[in-house]
Amino acid sequence: MKHFYCFFVFALVCLSLPAQDKVNGDSLAADFHYLVEQLEATHPDPYTGFGGKVFFRKQAFDLENELRQSPHTLQQFWDKSMAFLSFIQDGHTYLFSLAPKQQKEQSFLPVGFRCIPDGLVAQTLPVSHKDLLGSALVGVNGRSLDELLTRTASIFACENLYNRYSVFCRNVARKQFMQQLLPDLKGDAVSFNLRTPEGNETTLEVPFMESEELEKAEKASLPSWDGCPTGQMDYRFIDKQQQVMMFKVNSVMARDNFEYMYKYMKGDLYRQMEFYYQQKLGKEMPDDTVQAIRELPSFSGTFAAMLKEMKKNRSEYLIIDLRDNSGGWTPIVLATLYQLYGDRYLQTDMGTEYYQIVSPLYMNKLETTLEDFNKQRGTHYAFGDYTFGDGEADDAEPLDTLRQQFIEGCMSSVKEELRAQQGAAIYTPKQVFVVTNERTFSAAFHYAFMLWKMGATVVGVPSSQAPNTFMEQTLFKLPYTGVEVSISNSIQVFLPGKDKRAKTFWPDLMPTHEEYAKYGFDKQAEILFLLDRIGKEE
Repeated sequence: MKHFYCFFVFALVCLSLPAQDKVNGDSLAADFHYLVEQLEATHPDPYTGFGGKVFFRKQAFDLENELRQSPHTLQQFWDKSMAFLSFIQDGHTYLFSLAPKQQKEQSFLPVGFRCIPDGLVAQTLPVSHKDLLGSALVGVNGRSLDELLTRTASIFACENLYNRYSVFCRNVARKQFMQQLLPDLKGDAVSFNLRTPEGNETTLEVPFMESEELEKAEKASLPSWDGCPTGQMDYRFIDKQQQVMMFKVNSVMARDNFEYMYKYMKGDLYRQMEFYYQQKLGKEMPDDTVQAIRELPSFSGTFAAMLKEMKKNRSEYLIIDLRDNSGGWTPIVLATLYQLYGDRYLQTDMGTEYYQIVSPLYMNKLETTLEDFNKQRGTHYAFGDYTFGDGEADDAEPLDTLRQQFIEGCMSSVKEELRAQQGAAIYTPKQVFVVTNERTFSAAFHYAFMLWKMGATVVGVPSSQAPNTFMEQTLFKLPYTGVEVSISNSIQVFLPGKDKRAKTFWPDLMPTHEEYAKYGFDKQAEILFLLDRIGKEE
């Protein structure tokens, strides 16, 4: 049995350098040189995207000299460094966003787009143009959407087409992004080229607004069916017969991983917890760290309660909603697979390979030394080595032993409940559906993939995460600017290289444009689609 363990961290950057003040060229060149050094020491393959090591070094050399020859603003340094990193095509290797006070003063567009399998449709528009909601985006200022997506991938690292869609949708309202996307942009408005649901071509000119004006502007949005759970780890039946349970996962974080961090990785505990409380739960974190951890629900504990409710009602269908989930800690989902499938999960080969590169930054992340790292694993790695074959489970072990080892080593706050299962599933419904979209990433994608390997049906929009790609985050700060950087320290190979899903994980069921239109491009269209499909089967 091959399992993988990924650790993801989240951060906000708080710097003192104003974004629009010029910064000494030698200082920026030194910071960029340090970035390149860490890339070469920490990333499993920073070269291929550039065409090889020589071309990587050439581009690095040219940009370092450009930075040295003339002062740049912090924003310009950030933009050029991100464009350099985009060649690696790695969603886990990037510079963290500048703090708001350091960013270029922003203007915004009162628009938003959502991704469906065959493109983008207008999700939010000025109320005076609500009749255009659901229209397909064809281009901007006369430039085709394909051209804009190609340009997007040269500004931000993207792993596949749906990663490009995701980045575009997250940034389309920002004037700074539009200026990067459209270098010849002039004036204070943008023209969106749209195709209405009726098939008519039209152009909508939308002006930029300051933040205060944007907040006051009247906007219209596509509908959202209110029958679905929306909060983190919320679950409920979404049909009258209580045969369809829906489990919403907004983040792959919970008490389970924070308890682990408190014991073994305290260095980034507070920041990750604060992010989780504020960004995912929408509330302030208690001052006492232990209390803050205890007040959080367990991922596997919540999942078990949900399965028991399904078992009580003999419910046949489970929908696990991973849309808009950017990841977290993959290890906390493994216990739920055991709860759902019992020993069958332990005996299933996921067919995945997962290799780290041993580096000083990776040792810092694990809060250990190379000597202790080798001693704990019985290995003899040196810096620069890859962990080929490290961590493989022994399939020849008796099942009882495998189960005991799994429970002892898993990241769960309810291990006694897992032991009580004695290899049996808590409950396995007739069919499991996993819903993804273009913002399903990292640990959320891992969860979708493993459920798929266990027989679940994946539904919706392809994930922005590629199955075969770089993975994990290793953080550090640039010495002068203080900009925080994330570099992948591992590579994952989930599928054969020639598999049609190796770079884009195509769902088993993808609603057509006509089917999205049938549901009014509702935010919950994928769920409504599934309910109709389940109803027809019954």
